[in-house]
Amino acid sequence: MSRTFWGMRARDALIAAGVVLLAAGAGVAGLAERKAAANLQTYQTKYYVIHSDLDIDTVREAAARLTAMAEEYHRRTRGFSGTIRRRLPFYLFANPEDYHAAGGVPGSTGIYKRRSLMALARPGRRGGVWHTIQHEGFHQFARSVIGGKWPIWLNEGLSEYFAHGIWTGDNFVSGVIPPTRLRRVKAMIEGGTVRPFPEMLVMDQADWNAAIDRRNYDQAWSMVHFLVHGDAGKYQKAFSQFVNDVAAHRPWKLAFTRRFGTDVVAFQNTYARWWMSLEGNPTRERYVQAVVETLTSFLARCFSQRQTFDTVEAFFKAARDGQLKDHPDQWLPPKLLADVLKPTAALGRWSLDKDRPLPRVVLHAADGTVFTGAFTLRRTEVTGVKVTISLPPEAAATRPAAATRPRKQHRR
Repeated sequence: MSRTFWGMRARDALIAAGVVLLAAGAGVAGLAERKAAANLQTYQTKYYVIHSDLDIDTVREAAARLTAMAEEYHRRTRGFSGTIRRRLPFYLFANPEDYHAAGGVPGSTGIYKRRSLMALARPGRRGGVWHTIQHEGFHQFARSVIGGKWPIWLNEGLSEYFAHGIWTGDNFVSGVIPPTRLRRVKAMIEGGTVRPFPEMLVMDQADWNAAIDRRNYDQAWSMVHFLVHGDAGKYQKAFSQFVNDVAAHRPWKLAFTRRFGTDVVAFQNTYARWWMSLEGNPTRERYVQAVVETLTSFLARCFSQRQTFDTVEAFFKAARDGQLKDHPDQWLPPKLLADVLKPTAALGRWSLDKDRPLPRVVLHAADGTVFTGAFTLRRTEVTGVKVTISLPPEAAATRPAAATRPRKQHRR
């Protein structure tokens, strides 16, 4: 018997969302994967072939997340990466035994191995599983799309950078600094346990695997985050050029000194000063942006289905009551909406800007920062979601304004 959602058979809903159901086991790579995939359904999405034995809604969420994830990888690395020319294999298992039989490491929730990305669904640990998928997924993307021989700190650091990305339904918000991780990095700097850069830069895979240490991951992530965002983005261009050198198989040690200077110790001191200057929750705006962006994605789907609201209170009430209409071709999981509704009252004053043809979600934060969520449509298809952040005058005078984030949304 076919399951239905919003009046559609489960299979039809998947196809409408751009997820094509294939024969079980189709497109499976290695022998272990073929054996493990014998009882898995296979689904073709824009960038991935998903093999899974999980329920249809979980597969639909995975398809939406993976599409946004691949596009975020590409958007953030477009200065040095290529494009996905062949769909990448992804296995999502319900049972640990099948995951381990396919090559999954006992105790892990995800792994990239032999071109395949694999993960084990863990009820109640959804966030942690997707953190791992986003991390391991970048290893797969780097190997398949960017190429080159990457130093381990760069490979793991960028993977951790993307692991912290927040999915908002249509996009990802990247570049967040979790406060707990900030405290760990600062404690390492203060305690003198940060590896000297000359040592960290030459670590190889064998050295890394010989002693799996959370501090190595913290340092690799903090180095990459600094090179992307440190000193108001001062090193972004050089970092992009450095990764481009690596992808082109140029000796990366020479590439690093060419792009960042020969005094690596002085560069480490600059890194340490920047991290020690950060306090509390320095990327709070990005977390708030993710809430506004997610709500805008849901509002966009309502509007596309001719469901409108006179006030933001009416929108929130319908959201809490499970009364929002969804786009049959661009489904989003109700749990995503429930998660972002929880902090709304504490974030500030909300409103709907209805002075334009398409309504906008507006948040006035207590410090005077204004977040405005807007969307675009092509007929009934949601084609883009963006959040503009306007700082209060006194803040804008002392630091760079947060970036506006226009995105082109692709059909799934």
